Amino acid sequence: MRSFFKLFFLAISLICCAGVVPAQEPIPVDTLITLQRSTCLGTCPDYTLTISGKGNVTFNGRFYVKVTEAKAKLDPKKVRALIAAFETASFFSLQDQYRTSNDGCPEVWTDNSMVNTSIRINGRSKAISHYHGCQGGDGSFIYPKALTELEDQIDHIVGTKKWLK
Repeated sequence: MRSFFKLFFLAISLICCAGVVPAQEPIPVDTLITLQRSTCLGTCPDYTLTISGKGNVTFNGRFYVKVTEAKAKLDPKKVRALIAAFETASFFSLQDQYRTSNDGCPEVWTDNSMVNTSIRINGRSKAISHYHGCQGGDGSFIYPKALTELEDQIDHIVGTKKWLK
């Protein structure tokens, strides 16, 4: 019976320590994410978010916001979630801008806001200028959908809503 327990605990130890849950790599120290939203013809909030790899968040609001300046600290898990969202959107493979039909916009609507998103990580940088008047063919989504979802996810993970009207 004693040898059974020894084998049992040995098996459990091997399962736990065999890398089933890999150690997370450190967040690159040069990581910097920005999201800048502009006003539209209506009451679209105009603000800039900056998030460092250490989780430091700076919010600068200009129009249609509750506060003009705020700071916050994100948990490293949320910073990792932001980085993962950029990877999911294949951010580095997207175009540098989506503003007109020349940029591949199926339809261009007027009076919408502009969103500028950027990331710097591991010595690589990319910024995208995205006009929200760049609509899917039937106007049911802002084109390209993966970029719009990334922009919304940044706001969601940071919790930007608390600073908006």
